[in-house]
Amino acid sequence: MSINKLQKGFVFRQENCVGCGGCTVACQVHNELPEDVRFRKVDLYEVRDSKGRVRDVWLSHACMHCENPSCMSVCPAKAFVQRDDGIVVLDRSRCVGCGMCSQACPYDAIVMSKKDGRAAKCNMCVELLDAGLNPACVDGCPVGCLSVDNVTQLLKQDPRAQRNGIGYKSGPNKPNMVIVRKRA
Repeated sequence: MSINKLQKGFVFRQENCVGCGGCTVACQVHNELPEDVRFRKVDLYEVRDSKGRVRDVWLSHACMHCENPSCMSVCPAKAFVQRDDGIVVLDRSRCVGCGMCSQACPYDAIVMSKKDGRAAKCNMCVELLDAGLNPACVDGCPVGCLSVDNVTQLLKQDPRAQRNGIGYKSGPNKPNMVIVRKRA
């Protein structure tokens, strides 16, 4: 598979995140999600520095819009589409509710709706991106640690950008989230 030169992905400045959950709430409000459904999650990791001191590090994550999405490969209804910019979109009207996509996703990014039994996931707010706006989670972050960018270009241009961070690492699905670990 050749590299997608248009590949979009989330960029997360891990050292700036304060774990407030503003991104999660903004996503829930924009997508009109019930309280128990989260497309974007914020996880806490306690890490020791070189002097043995413990500090909190947060990881904000959602669908990774993988280059090789396992959700798409296992879906019997062909409900997933990968756009030219690499964003993986779920057509819920095609979903048959089998749950295979949810089980196949290594990033726990797909939820099965209790309301209608069908899969649901982050679509990177494509309706906002296509209008030239940011996804809801990006604008919901009060410290500006989330953005969307061209992953291929960013990884080439910024030596601080990497596909691994605390609580996150790249894998065979080739997820498209970039971690910038140096504080802005």
